[in-house]
Amino acid sequence: MKPSIVLQTDFSLSWSAVSEMKGVIRMVDHDVEIVDSCHEIRQFDPFEASLALETIEPYWPKGTIFVSVVDPGVGTDRRACAALLNDGSIVITPDNGSLTHLKYSVGIKEVRQIDESINRYHGPHEAAVFDGRDLFGYCAAKLSAGIITYEQIGPAYPVSEVVECEEYHLKPELKDNVLSCFVMTGLPHFGGIQFNVDNAMWRRLEIPTGTLIHVVISHSGHCVFDQNVVYARSFGYVKQGEPVLYCGSSGYLSLDCNKDNFMAKYGVSFGKDWQIQLRLS
Repeated sequence: MKPSIVLQTDFSLSWSAVSEMKGVIRMVDHDVEIVDSCHEIRQFDPFEASLALETIEPYWPKGTIFVSVVDPGVGTDRRACAALLNDGSIVITPDNGSLTHLKYSVGIKEVRQIDESINRYHGPHEAAVFDGRDLFGYCAAKLSAGIITYEQIGPAYPVSEVVECEEYHLKPELKDNVLSCFVMTGLPHFGGIQFNVDNAMWRRLEIPTGTLIHVVISHSGHCVFDQNVVYARSFGYVKQGEPVLYCGSSGYLSLDCNKDNFMAKYGVSFGKDWQIQLRLS
């Protein structure tokens, strides 16, 4: 059975870009299964793209082809690549940090630079600024259809040269019962945020559910949130509109409101400049 192609981009669905990508893929193989993961990755943010790939990859059959296009360096000499993961799935993406989380979680067995002389689509509006359509999507379609093998994508280069996002290496710090971290990402639709504290690390602290945690969120030194928040299993353990701290489904400690939008309510966004302190006692 042919592998599915799973798409994630920062294009949004408000214009034709995603449809053009799908059209080129269909021209290569009309029967390929194309699945939308997310097209609302924050613009120009390879770190969020990397985090999203880590979140979805375990829930797809091994051998799936993921195409991730968050590409602020499009048209430059940044590498366009295809990474073969240790579990057999493949990620086709600009090598700009989008592979960071998978490099350390699943692991990358091999990475190849896409040979644009043979794996680039030459259509009616060819340009240097739409590699999602003309390079990444097209290459993924040829691979899924069996027109090329993984080795025919292009020359291999050392996995050690894969670009990593610096945010990944900013680790939480526990000192004097205060856990310092930052807001990695947020879900604007519901308004929850995720910290760079994975659930396993949090659970090792053995904090009972029902504990009040003093949470302070600051942006560039300005405090925007300072409250005691209940740590609970899920939203329904607090009143509607109240914040709650919980272990999120994507594997990271999260903060949200029960039936309300935490990000909108408190003016919170995400990125390494959004600092958090959790006082544990």
